[in-house]
Amino acid sequence: MLKSKRKACFLLVIMLVMSRLNLVIAQPNIEALSPMQLHEDLDHLVAGLERYNPAMYAYNSEIVFKRKIAAIKKAIKSPIDAVEWFKLLCLAVEDVEEGHITIGTKEDVFYRGFLQGDFKSLPLSVQFLGERAYVWNNLSRSDTLERGDEILSINGRSMAEIRDLIFQYTNSDGDIKTFKQKRLSKELSARYFWFIEQPSQFVITYRKRRSESTKTLQLEALTRTEMSEWSIKRGLKKERLKGINAVYSLALEKDIATLTLRSFNEAIIKQNELKPYEFYERIFKRLRQNKAKHLILDLRGNIGGMKEFVDDLLAFTLKKKHKGILRELVAWDGTTVVSSFPKRNKWFFKGDIYILTDGGTYSTAALIAQYLHDFGNAIVIGEETGSRYEGFAAGNFHYLSLPNSKIQIGIPNKWVKNTLPNPFPKPNRGLMPDYPVVISIDDLLQKRDPVRAKALKLIQTK
Repeated sequence: MLKSKRKACFLLVIMLVMSRLNLVIAQPNIEALSPMQLHEDLDHLVAGLERYNPAMYAYNSEIVFKRKIAAIKKAIKSPIDAVEWFKLLCLAVEDVEEGHITIGTKEDVFYRGFLQGDFKSLPLSVQFLGERAYVWNNLSRSDTLERGDEILSINGRSMAEIRDLIFQYTNSDGDIKTFKQKRLSKELSARYFWFIEQPSQFVITYRKRRSESTKTLQLEALTRTEMSEWSIKRGLKKERLKGINAVYSLALEKDIATLTLRSFNEAIIKQNELKPYEFYERIFKRLRQNKAKHLILDLRGNIGGMKEFVDDLLAFTLKKKHKGILRELVAWDGTTVVSSFPKRNKWFFKGDIYILTDGGTYSTAALIAQYLHDFGNAIVIGEETGSRYEGFAAGNFHYLSLPNSKIQIGIPNKWVKNTLPNPFPKPNRGLMPDYPVVISIDDLLQKRDPVRAKALKLIQTK
């Protein structure tokens, strides 16, 4: 019995050692790879994208993409580090012009370096408004910068230049800059580190709010842990919405209803045990009973998720009956699933619909805005949506492992082909708002919502 226990323990140790070896194999030393091995990885990337992305070359140029790959290969003349390799992969994927493609996982060194505190980066979070950037959260050791101060340059580069440089490495559908802008505002610290430089100090040229004078400040690069500590000290931690509030909220004021749909994330939906059709039926029955005449549908910041939350919503928001094909879903293997207009529910909304959008209105949320605009006469207010109007690659992912660097590339393997009632005047762009609204830093600081205010003004003038 004792001998068998020792044998079991020995086998357990062997299994643990092997699992660690497998982990090492899965995360090779990028610096040890030769240019030829990295060239092989790029060839594997191209072949994988061509095989598993059914929208490949539908909206982007094969010539431009392969010219970019050739240029990247030519630039790799000696071994490079993991961050530089990640940068080159991002540069390559940007020309695919599909926002759903992912590069790497949190286990890869270019992400893990932040999580483990190995990387030091810019200790600021910002709000980009056009080409201008404003301090939002000061996560540095210095108390000088305050929310609303304008950053003019970092280490001699203007914020417009930094924005344009980072955009070259940020994949999105087509030429949709609003989506890239949202990502940049959320991730400037990491994206500056990956795509610009990794200095230990930052020389910040800035302007205090409501001041015309220019000042200079030097900030020390900090780790993610250090920034988190300063965030807590300054009381900057934002509470995350939990439970049903992470999915939606509904407000009724007289005959105006505001339905905010925040997320269609499958995990959140399942946690709250929501079934889309029943969920919408309860809401729209309530709207009818409360005699709501106007619906403001807020989709800002909703990056999408379950497609059922698109199709089922149409049953309650299209005033006219529609028949025919709504869209096609083409899989990587050529299999096609056709989606038709749903049957109208008896509690359908009879009033006017106003949709609020921004660059973070993405994927299935962007489809809602598009379908209600095109087929339900809804009025769209705000910014261009983050997903391509004609269609885009989404659905499930095929995870392609590059043979030498072992980086995983997440390739969306279904092509969403929308039915277009009219020719779209701006190819490779998102849904354009009927009423564009520009948000100012004062709006953000004073918590004004000019987008919703525009909807209310339109309602009042009807």
